[in-house]
Amino acid sequence: MKALGLTVTWRKNWRFWLGVSLSLVCLIWLMYSIDLAGVGTALMGMDYRLVFLATLLNLANVLLRTVRWRLIFHTPHPPPFGRLASALLIGQSINILAPARLGDLVRATLVGAGSTAYVLGTLVVELGLDLLMSAALVVLLLSRVTLPAWWRQSGQALLIAAAATLVAVGALVVGRRWIARVLEGLQSRWRHPLVQRVLTGGSQILRSLDALRGPALLPVLTCSALIWAMYTAVNYALLGAVGERPSVLAALFVLVVLLLGSAIPSSPGRIGVYHYLCIQALAVFGIGGAPALSYAIVLHLISVVMPIVLGVALAWRLGVSLRPSHETQMMES
Repeated sequence: MKALGLTVTWRKNWRFWLGVSLSLVCLIWLMYSIDLAGVGTALMGMDYRLVFLATLLNLANVLLRTVRWRLIFHTPHPPPFGRLASALLIGQSINILAPARLGDLVRATLVGAGSTAYVLGTLVVELGLDLLMSAALVVLLLSRVTLPAWWRQSGQALLIAAAATLVAVGALVVGRRWIARVLEGLQSRWRHPLVQRVLTGGSQILRSLDALRGPALLPVLTCSALIWAMYTAVNYALLGAVGERPSVLAALFVLVVLLLGSAIPSSPGRIGVYHYLCIQALAVFGIGGAPALSYAIVLHLISVVMPIVLGVALAWRLGVSLRPSHETQMMES
C-alpha cells in the first residue's frame, strides 16, 4: 500500500501549545488534589476481571464500528472488512496524536476503494449518526439526573449543534437528486479542471448519503445504537472494577462528558484533560478521590492508549509513514 506522509508542526500550532498548557494545569491539579499513594492502592485493588471485560468490550466495539462503516458503503462491492478496520484504527490514532484532525483524511485515503470524496461522505454519515446518538443520551440525562449548570449548558449546546447538523444532512438526503442535477448542469457549463474536480467530489459525497434512506437505514441505526451501548458497558464495567456501585446513568454521563471534552485542546494522547473531565463527571455521582482517578487512568488506557498502539502497529505493518511531509505542513499553517 502506498505510504503517506503526515506532518505535525508542533512549534507553529497554537492549538497544540494551548492543549499542552491545559494538560499541565490538569496534571498539577491532580497531583495536589488527590492522594497519589491512595491511587496506587486503588489500582492494585481493582477487580481486573472486570477490567479485562471492559477491554474486550472496547475491542469488540472496533469491530462493530467497522461493520457500521461497511454498511454505510451503499455499493455492490464495499471495501474488505480488514482494510476498513485498519483504516479506522490508524485514523483514530492520528486524530488522538495530531493537533489537527488529519486522521479522517487518512482514513479516506487508506480505504483505496472508490473516490476519496465518497469515502469522506461516509465519514459525514458516521458523524451524523453519532450526533444523533449523543443527542439522545443528552436528552435522557437531562430528564433523569440533576446535573451541574456547567454541563447543562454544554449539553444544550450539543443538542443545538446536533439538531442543526441533522437538519442539514436530512435536507441533503431529501434533495440529493435535485442537487445532483444542479451539479451535472454546472459540470456541463464549467470545464475548468479544478471546478470539475470539486463538482465531481460533491456528487460523490451525495452518493454516500444513500445509506440514510430506505431499508439500508435500519441496520446502520441498529449498529449505531449497539456501538453507544457498548461504550456505556465499558464505563459501567469499570465502575464495578474500582469498587463502586455500577450505575448506567453514571456510565452514560462519563461517556457524554468525555465526548464533549474531546473538543477541548489537549496534549497528544489527551493526557491530563481526559482524566480531569472523567473525575469531574464521576464527582456528580459522589465518586471522587483515588477511586475516581484510578477509574480515569484505566479508562484512558483502554479507550485512548490501546487504540493508539493498535493504530501505530497497523500503520507500520501497512507502510503508512507518520513522518513530516511538506504537504501537511501547508495544510496546518
